[in-house]
Amino acid sequence: MLFFYYGEDNFRANQKIQAITNKFKEKVDPSGQNIVYLEGDNISADNFFEAVSVMSFLADKKLILIKNIFSNKKLNLWQDALIDYLKKQKDTLDENYLIFFQDGHPDSRTKLYKTLIKIKFAEEFKALSPLELKKWIIKQFSNSQKEINSEAIELLISLVGANLWQMHQEINKLISYCQKEVTSDDIKTIVQGKIDTNIFSLIDALGNRDKALALKLIEEKLNCGVNHQYILTMIIRQFRLLIKAKELSAQVKYSGALMQALKIPKFVAEKTMAQIKLYNRDQLARIYRLLLELDEKFKSTQNQEKILFAKMINEL
Repeated sequence: MLFFYYGEDNFRANQKIQAITNKFKEKVDPSGQNIVYLEGDNISADNFFEAVSVMSFLADKKLILIKNIFSNKKLNLWQDALIDYLKKQKDTLDENYLIFFQDGHPDSRTKLYKTLIKIKFAEEFKALSPLELKKWIIKQFSNSQKEINSEAIELLISLVGANLWQMHQEINKLISYCQKEVTSDDIKTIVQGKIDTNIFSLIDALGNRDKALALKLIEEKLNCGVNHQYILTMIIRQFRLLIKAKELSAQVKYSGALMQALKIPKFVAEKTMAQIKLYNRDQLARIYRLLLELDEKFKSTQNQEKILFAKMINEL
C-alpha cells in the first residue's frame, strides 16, 4: 500500500504518518519490529530493495517510511528501478505499507514525483493560512473541552507564529494549566514566545538610559505591523528573566549555569548575564512595575500604543 505526503507543513504530515503507524501497530504488528525507517537522502538502491524484500518477523507485512528521498543526490541512478517496483504494487492492504514523506515541495519535474503524485494516498500539506491557523487552534482546544477567545488567539499567534510544532507544544501547556477558558493573561504567563533579537537591543538601550534609541526601536516594530501586545509581552518576559538572574547573581557566575538554573537557551542566558550588569535590583523592580501598569493601560485604551510606550520610557 503506497502513501506520499509532502509540503511545508511537516507537523500535520507527521501527524498523519503517526496515525498510520499507530494503526499498523494496532492491527498488524503490536511489537513494532516490522516498522522500518529509511533516511531517503542517503539510501542506495540496495538499501531500499533489501528493506522491501526481507521477510517480516511474526507479521504478514512491514511498514517502511522513506523520508526525503527527493534530496538523494544519486536518486537518478536508480529512479527507474524504483518506479518499476512501485508500478508493480497492487496497492492493497495485503502488501507492505510504503510511506514516502518529503519536507517541502519536491521537484515536480522528476519521474518519481510524477509517479507518486498519481497514487490514491498522495497529499500536499501546505502552510495554513491565517484563517485556517485560527480554526486549527480553536479545534485543538475544543478537542480537550477548552475554549479560547479571539483576543487570546491573536496574542498566541503573535508570540508563536505559524510554527505548528511549537504551537502544539504551547497549546498542550495551556490545556494542562487552564481550567475552562484560556485567556490572554494565561498566555502571557505560560507561552514561550519567539525570541526577537531586537528585544535585546531594546533592553540594552533602556539599561544604558538611551531613551531615544529605545523609542526608535519600538516605533520601528510598530510601523512594521508587529502587534504592540507582542512587543510588551516580550519586554516583560525579558525583565522577568533579568530579575530572576539578578537574584541568582551571587551564586551563578557563568551563562552556562544560568542557562541550567532558568532553563533558557544558551544565547538568551549569555545576553541576560550581560544585561544584569546594567541594572540594580531597585531599577529592575521599578521598570517591571511600569511595564505591568502599561499592560493595564493597553486594555482600556485603543490606538495610543506609541504614546503609551513613549510615556513609559520617559518615566524610567
